[in-house]
Amino acid sequence: MMLPALRTEALVAGYEPDLPIVRGVDLSVASGELLVLLGPNGAGKSTFVKAIAGVVPVHSGGIFLAERDITRVATHRKISEGLAFVPQTENIFATLSIHENLQLAAAVLPKHLRAEKIAALYRRFPDLATKPWRLAGALSGGQRQMLAVARALIVDPPVLILDEPSAGLSPKIVAEIFAMLQEINASGVTVILVEQNVKAALAIASRAVILVEGKIGHEGEASSLLGDPLIAKLYLGTSQPHEVPQL
Repeated sequence: MMLPALRTEALVAGYEPDLPIVRGVDLSVASGELLVLLGPNGAGKSTFVKAIAGVVPVHSGGIFLAERDITRVATHRKISEGLAFVPQTENIFATLSIHENLQLAAAVLPKHLRAEKIAALYRRFPDLATKPWRLAGALSGGQRQMLAVARALIVDPPVLILDEPSAGLSPKIVAEIFAMLQEINASGVTVILVEQNVKAALAIASRAVILVEGKIGHEGEASSLLGDPLIAKLYLGTSQPHEVPQL
């Protein structure tokens, strides 16, 4: 049996030890899955993935990457372990160029591989290749997300986690970002996605997990949840899921 790409065991996490936000989450993500984490505001979605990435303190429980215990691995070392995380904000260096951003991300690689990996990313993200010396801070919202994802992919991670990648983007750009994530997932990368854009996320995901008050409230195949008004009402705080952009 294939090992899960990522697993959490009774994970308790939060900014203060006596005020946990994530409350004993057991989650197993299969290799090659595109999993979306949904839930109402304040449910603990972002805190959960930040805890996995090492940004938020873990108070108890475990995090396992292909069954390797990475619970106490330092944040900056998790990328070398094969776990890439794209936060919602501050995910690029705005005062550096596109190329400098990629060079900085590639610094974790052996020197002889860096130029080759950056060239491969330019082929994968041609929008970034057109003006590699443009300042990242001058990019559009969609281009910034592409650069953030490109930086995360520099080490060919088996697991990619993204926190609200569609936040603040137009429906057209959201569709482009989600199509990009589908392509990345199709290449063999396990993708875990935190999203508020419910219907769009369910349209590309294989499975969905809904967090409620720091615990798993519901999980199932994304296709079965896509048009379920009861799920939307009970767990997502709306009578109808958001409209999905055309992919």
